[in-house]
Amino acid sequence: MEENTTYKPFNYLDNYSPIEGEVVFYNTEKTLAVKKNDCSKATTGNLVTLTASANKFVSTESVADANEQAESWLNANVQAYANNTGICSIRETAWRGANPSCVIEPPITLQPFDYMVIRYKWALGAGIDFDTFTGFVSTGTQWDNKYMGFGHGHGTELPNNNTVTESYIMYAGDNRENNGVEACLINFDKLAFDNNSLKSIPVRMAGAWFSQIGTGNIDIEITTFSGGTMEKSGYDFINVDGSQIQQLNFSKNIPYPPTWVNNVNQVTNIGYITYNVDSSTAKVVITY
Repeated sequence: MEENTTYKPFNYLDNYSPIEGEVVFYNTEKTLAVKKNDCSKATTGNLVTLTASANKFVSTESVADANEQAESWLNANVQAYANNTGICSIRETAWRGANPSCVIEPPITLQPFDYMVIRYKWALGAGIDFDTFTGFVSTGTQWDNKYMGFGHGHGTELPNNNTVTESYIMYAGDNRENNGVEACLINFDKLAFDNNSLKSIPVRMAGAWFSQIGTGNIDIEITTFSGGTMEKSGYDFINVDGSQIQQLNFSKNIPYPPTWVNNVNQVTNIGYITYNVDSSTAKVVITY
């Protein structure tokens, strides 16, 4: 996926000449954090936050419009800013998983959040019809090992027939195209509230190519949000009236399986996310 390579400075306010008597509105402070993603193999980039300071973007319509300008600027520039100013560190290793294996441990813990969206993304040339497995493990609840994804037999949300707000986990649908995204929304807080003995909530991620393979390369994008509500949008989920907290990106090569099977233990394991109930944070581990 192409990224910006240059950092674009603020220019809306500097280039704006107000008309006498005209009412104008300014943005409030906005921030967006992403990881530096151009590090070499066996190293990982740190989390970098870009700030759109208050009163830098101007609108003749509303504060909301000025804030939208600020957020658009952040989205356009944050990755280039992180790559230019961030640092690369040697990845730590650890033993993780339902059947522990040695994995590369990203040296960060997510900031507190309300909702998480896991996106499995592939570009043209990677392959056609990537099938995903996303599910709870080792919680001791009835929801363990019921993976979201095409053909796994557990529907598109748990509990079944629930709304986005009331679901613990929801799958946005089966993308059979030669590029795009498949996404899962996870509401850890809802599961913890309904099962108040839980102290941690592990999630396992896995996947396999169903139709055909090219390079086999995918990106795993993990995005967290605070506040607002979540809505399904095509094969994705969006946050309405809340704020994006973090977005992490990991790249992984997924080989073509000898035969596609509906068994998480016979497809490629991608990694784990372990949510800490007390702190509303999570640790991400991608297997390599």
